[in-house]
Amino acid sequence: MSLRDRFRPAKDSFYGPAAEALNEGRAARELAAKRGRAVIAPPPNASKALTAVVRPLLKGTGLGINELKRNWAEIAGDSFARATPERLVAGVLTLKVPGALAPFLQQQTPLLLERLKTAGAKIKSIKIEQRTAAPPKQTNVAPLKRTLSPAEEAALAQALDPVADPGLKSALMRLGRAVKQG
Repeated sequence: MSLRDRFRPAKDSFYGPAAEALNEGRAARELAAKRGRAVIAPPPNASKALTAVVRPLLKGTGLGINELKRNWAEIAGDSFARATPERLVAGVLTLKVPGALAPFLQQQTPLLLERLKTAGAKIKSIKIEQRTAAPPKQTNVAPLKRTLSPAEEAALAQALDPVADPGLKSALMRLGRAVKQG
């Protein structure tokens, strides 16, 4: 076969307006099929990427302080439930223990170390800090300075009679008492 025959169009193919329309139709279908697709893939989730990098680095570190705090009651058991983990630095776990419980827990530290190692924590020793119990949390609700007289209470209840919802009615009663006493 000569070079001229290779580049000569085949006899069964045709040229002209009909062939151009056929090619344009095929091109339009291919463009329509690709329209609306993202050309560039979206970036990966940052937390997944960070986890993939950090997980091999932290493989041998064991439980952290947050996991210890979260699961302290299950890991430590009933005898250590009142102690709370404070810090974990270089394998030394610092516990905050209330009052007279500290000497008892000091004697039980080998048992606690065993339980922590069973749970997967890499702890070498335990430091016990004897501290007083934390003060109770304060609420943002101030106590009433004085109680309302029965007449004031009746007037407030009468003003709130049209309210049908009992939850809303009790909240409005508390608000009314707070406004009237101050």
